[in-house]
Amino acid sequence: MAATKERIVEAALDVLKEKGFAGASTRTIAARGGFVPGLIFYYFGSLHELLLAALERSSETRLRAYRPQLAAAASLPELIALLERIYAEDRASGHIRVVSELVAGSVAHPELGPRVVELMEPWLEVTEEAAARAFAGTGLGVLVTPRQLAFAAITFYLGANLLTLLVPEQEEVQDLLETGRRLAPLLELLQPPAG
Repeated sequence: MAATKERIVEAALDVLKEKGFAGASTRTIAARGGFVPGLIFYYFGSLHELLLAALERSSETRLRAYRPQLAAAASLPELIALLERIYAEDRASGHIRVVSELVAGSVAHPELGPRVVELMEPWLEVTEEAAARAFAGTGLGVLVTPRQLAFAAITFYLGANLLTLLVPEQEEVQDLLETGRRLAPLLELLQPPAG
């Protein structure tokens, strides 16, 4: 039973990565996984619940891989270098496409929006923790809260995801991340005023 459910989620992930939200029909997913479409409804209740389960699986897998590294990033340069690597690996793995497709699907199907945001919350939390460590003792840490920095990072990530899908050959996002890595040591020098 668990193996069948796993196969359905994996087929949905594959279809989302290749055909997007609009192309992720029950028939297409079932054909990809080699099972009858009715199993989607048996295990998940609806196509949308399956697609949300696919996003959850992709997100949990990525977060499990990066949580220890985010916890170890103690400085701004380390954090930005890690974010650069996460972006590159998420792009190569197809996770960016899965996230972007579910965000875009939420526009046409607003009932998906709260669940998509809920699945982003663990990323906000881990990013907030990393931001608190990386910006502690800097001038920026005095100006904005770690939660605001985490929200800005997630917002940037979502925008970068969408831009990457719209114009895949554009390298501006990668260039911006590289520039951030080069500027990070300068930002660390900003110390809060004494007293």
